[in-house]
Amino acid sequence: MHHPPGRARPLTSGTAPTTRTPARARLPEAAVVACHLALLCGALAIAAPTVAVPTTSGALHLSPAQSQWFAAGYQLMAGPLHLGAGRLADRFGPRRILLTALALFTTGSLLAVTAADAPSLIAARLLQGTGGSALSPVSLALLLSLRRSPSGNEARAVAGWVSTAATASCLGPPLGGFLTGAFGWRGVFGALAVLAAVTACCCARSLPAHKPLTPPAPVDTTGIALCTGAAAATLIALTGPTAAAPATVAPAAAASAAALLALLVRRTRWHPHPAFDPHLLRRGPAKRALVGLFTLFAANSAFTFLAYFHLSHAHGLGPLRATLVMLPATVPAVLTARAGAARSAQGRGPVLLRAGLLAVASGLFVATAGLRHPTPLWLLGGASFLVGCGLGLANGAAMTEVTSHRAPHHTSRATAMATTFAMLGGASGPAVAGAVLSVLGRLPFLCGAPSCDLPGAAFAPAEDTSGGLHGSWTVVQQDATAGVHLTLALIALATAAAAFALTRRRPRPAG
Repeated sequence: MHHPPGRARPLTSGTAPTTRTPARARLPEAAVVACHLALLCGALAIAAPTVAVPTTSGALHLSPAQSQWFAAGYQLMAGPLHLGAGRLADRFGPRRILLTALALFTTGSLLAVTAADAPSLIAARLLQGTGGSALSPVSLALLLSLRRSPSGNEARAVAGWVSTAATASCLGPPLGGFLTGAFGWRGVFGALAVLAAVTACCCARSLPAHKPLTPPAPVDTTGIALCTGAAAATLIALTGPTAAAPATVAPAAAASAAALLALLVRRTRWHPHPAFDPHLLRRGPAKRALVGLFTLFAANSAFTFLAYFHLSHAHGLGPLRATLVMLPATVPAVLTARAGAARSAQGRGPVLLRAGLLAVASGLFVATAGLRHPTPLWLLGGASFLVGCGLGLANGAAMTEVTSHRAPHHTSRATAMATTFAMLGGASGPAVAGAVLSVLGRLPFLCGAPSCDLPGAAFAPAEDTSGGLHGSWTVVQQDATAGVHLTLALIALATAAAAFALTRRRPRPAG
């Protein structure tokens, strides 16, 4: 049928509309899904390999210090590099940066699959963390830009982002346990590589090609290097006692970390475009939320690191069965994350941050209920439930506090700061746990001898009858359990003290 020019063609049954409006309307939703998938890759890269640490340590004969570096390497590299990811996204566009990051992430995952010894595995984790450094901050900045609206969509975007992170953090261990049990520890990294490749395809098809900012903000490479050096020196200082290093290594590393942090603080004050956002550091609520994120993720990573070793050795559970004990954290973490973000937008952020940290501290205390005997599995499940509630609540509250106090047009910098503090806290948790265990292992009242080897008692490779290393980890049940419980109790006390210190009432200035 011929239609006169200038007149719209009538739609008949079975005829698709010719307008592209529906496709454009679907674009933001597809882009939102791609952002959440990118975040999922980064969060699973932290959570899923956690349960495989005991198996990997036995298979590759990792020392206690190497196990801690394997558990913390991703966060150690990703944390400081977050500070530059937002600037690079502003300069080259978030879509290009995310695709590059996913390519590096996939490469690191594949190298971990083929790793044959501890150095190659740790190097693969560091490369994986280099790629993962852009996944969290850039995905959140994109979500905030896609949901920017006066109707409060930004708060919902933060709530959804935190919920995805909480879901991945809680479902990552069961997924890692299943893959480790079915395919070995290498299967965990193979699955991460596949997920990253799928995510890259989704990002390439759905993310808009934003124009870079003109002029783009410069990247403070010196500040990022100082932050990376300080984090690495701190980790060396904490793992020195478990690495049988010379006595001078830990003090020298601690002094180096302090010096690098001092230089970083000075650079933040005087440099025109520092790596850290001075606007956030000058605002009390945002600064306390950043410290709260560091404390929260340090306590959570220390809990998971110790809990999986405890379940593996004290209870003799395999990877999958161990994750089922920790599964009660999943649902409450997702629900409380949304509640924390939503209520924090109404001005209740400090109260929720304190409540979340106290819930985590309570969970750590519950996990010590067995004293010198292994904690019953049902109590460990209850401890996991409390930690999950606190993790979601405090994370949602702190992330909302940081993003709500950001400077105009500094969304990427604010999200990078928040994720950097969270990552560095997650990296320090296993190292702190190992350092405390090492100190406790030298206390006569704990071992019944002038000196014993914790984590040598908890994590050291044992010799078989032929005099070689058989790849499993021995446990002196009573001493190792007591050391783990005391370590959890000390970390719980520090977390509770931080909860009150960060949220105590400040006097208002007169006038």
